[in-house]
Amino acid sequence: MDQDSFTISYSGCRILKDVSIQGDVTSEKDICLDGFIEGNVVCAGLIIVNQGGEITGKVNCQELYLNGVITGDVCVEGKAVLGAGAVVKGSLTTACLEITLGAKIDLGLKLKNASK
Repeated sequence: MDQDSFTISYSGCRILKDVSIQGDVTSEKDICLDGFIEGNVVCAGLIIVNQGGEITGKVNCQELYLNGVITGDVCVEGKAVLGAGAVVKGSLTTACLEITLGAKIDLGLKLKNASK
């Protein structure tokens, strides 16, 4: 996973690298981020943060593919995939984790039971 962006399919919106959003974001569909969000993000689906993409705020989602930076606590209901460029400046809670050498989690990792 040495690439800058993930090549997976998603169904939702794409926030381009020159776009900056200030305020909370809530989405029922997937989000692919190449730009910046300053605010909390709640997504019922998948969040993809490519290299150069950044979120400053709490993140809650079903699935996460991260190769950019999240400054805040992250809670993923399903699987989190961290590429080599991934940085979580906060804690990460997830049911399943795939991590590549070079990824960083600053304030801790908690694996939760996926079956309830």
